[in-house]
Amino acid sequence: MKRGTAILTAIMLILPGLLYAGDIKLTGMLRSYTGIRFSRADTPVAEQSIDLSLEGWGSMTQIMINPYGYVDANGDVDGGVREAYIDIFLPSLDIRVGKQAVVWGEAEGAFITDIVSPQDLRSFILADFREVRMGVAAIKADYYTGPFTFETVWLPHFVPTSRPDTDSIWHTASMPDMSGANIPGFELENSEIFGKVSYFGSAFNAELMAGYTWDDLPVMTGSALTPDMGYERLTVVGGSFSTTLGPVVLRSEAAAYLDRAFTGIVAPATLGTTDHHQLHALGGLDWSMVGIDFSSQYIVQYIYQWDDSLMADDYAQTITFRMRDSFLSETLTLQLFGYFGIDPADALLRPSITWSIEDGVEIESGAELFMGDEEGTFGRYADNSLAYLSLRWYF
Repeated sequence: MKRGTAILTAIMLILPGLLYAGDIKLTGMLRSYTGIRFSRADTPVAEQSIDLSLEGWGSMTQIMINPYGYVDANGDVDGGVREAYIDIFLPSLDIRVGKQAVVWGEAEGAFITDIVSPQDLRSFILADFREVRMGVAAIKADYYTGPFTFETVWLPHFVPTSRPDTDSIWHTASMPDMSGANIPGFELENSEIFGKVSYFGSAFNAELMAGYTWDDLPVMTGSALTPDMGYERLTVVGGSFSTTLGPVVLRSEAAAYLDRAFTGIVAPATLGTTDHHQLHALGGLDWSMVGIDFSSQYIVQYIYQWDDSLMADDYAQTITFRMRDSFLSETLTLQLFGYFGIDPADALLRPSITWSIEDGVEIESGAELFMGDEEGTFGRYADNSLAYLSLRWYF
């Protein structure tokens, strides 16, 4: 890609100057990743990537720039800057200005109240979690008083979640072509605003949040054959809670999406939208037993006053499970993470083994196993089950 090549070239040109400028620290990761698909014995993923972090400090400020780049098996280059911001530290107040990824909530592998930053789903949900969350231009302010933190985030313009390209193995026939979706303009009235208050105590942690935002999922109207696609406003309120009960960590998180627009069939071959409240909630447990770390979550989505004209299910239920253990002075790590869909029954199992060869160098082997009902979120990708090998070098 010409755009990606230009970005990477610019990064390489400015790096020496930044490092020479003064108190700048460079860290990063180089990664080689190859995935072999079982159904076709091919390698749909063969990627070399670089992820850099440039950090600089002053007496009251900090800067961070996070450029990245990818080169696929065909030699096509893509890249960009995931984050680029300035922190200003004042008494009891931190201000961050620039492109940034905002992390909220208690969920693992799910986004409930963590909706400030859009997601990069071009590789479904298989990318590293840090890479799934996209950076957005924003101004964020955190005010601290005792055990409470008050956080406000303002996004001047809307950036939607990235979906798989039509030629991607993660694109299905049921996915509309998002390239024609009408994205809100850069007017001030189209900006987004979020607020959160957090409590960090010795007995429990809790968060309450609210946001006036654009839905990352576009809706369709007009002809079912050539629909118009656009994004609609919604209000979100929610929160999260975590505490310990002996050796067990209890976690919960919930969000209510108020007057969320859903696509429905309003007449033969004609699509329209109706507004419904939707609940998205999670309950989770983390514990250790015989030296093995375990985690499990139950996640549910429910559309209030659902009717069968909607092109969305009234309920969606998912269970996640993770177990992890380390051996050989923690240089060898075994992990199994799984998503299990309920009605329709399907699953994604992600077993992996990671070996730390030496400080900063890791080799990982594993599999992404899709199975179950073809109508499910994971079962539809049964032909994309693959084994992978990844080598990472951190510096």
